[in-house]
Amino acid sequence: MKRNTIVNDRYPHTIRIVRRNYGLEDINPFVRASAEVVETEIYNGVGRAYTDTTTDGDSKVDTNKRKASIPMRFDRWTTEGEEPMWPLDGDIIEAVMGNVTEVGRVKDFEPDNDRSIVYWEFVRG
Repeated sequence: MKRNTIVNDRYPHTIRIVRRNYGLEDINPFVRASAEVVETEIYNGVGRAYTDTTTDGDSKVDTNKRKASIPMRFDRWTTEGEEPMWPLDGDIIEAVMGNVTEVGRVKDFEPDNDRSIVYWEFVRG
């Protein structure tokens, strides 16, 4: 009989969260953004991405609600000047799960016991 070894890491995925600054000084729809987009990496490391079992959409596009568990306590996140360096609404999240990569938009963030939970949306095109 063949013996199987089960590998079940608590954080088997790679999570990357970036914040994009498009160079707009004010919110004016008639002002063009600068050509330079500045990406600030908020997090890049281990985590666990999973579904929240909620799917919304219509006949053209489906949106799945997702969660990502990151093994970092809330008080370990930092600030850079006045800007918080924890996930904020609108940040881009990328979850790599083996051969599957999902990219979405952060919706919310909350602390949990010795970890942080990021709520995000994944749009299926």
